Amino acid sequence: MKKALISTQLKTKLLVILIISILLASALELYTFGIPSDFFGRWLNSFFVIFFLTTVTVLAIVPAINYTVNKAAGK
Repeated sequence: MKKALISTQLKTKLLVILIISILLASALELYTFGIPSDFFGRWLNSFFVIFFLTTVTVLAIVPAINYTVNKAAGK
């Protein structure tokens, strides 16, 4: 049996981050610019930026800092 490339826990985290990013991007674009003719393009750009920054923070930076602090504390 093949091992899954992405675990169920990681899929769940990515889904939650995706939903939060969609909501934040929508709120930001609607509050700032309303619905102009180029809404979809701006929304897509802000979605990808928010999604990328949140994903890198949650899945890479926070665990790396946690690991470093635990190693330095001798745990």
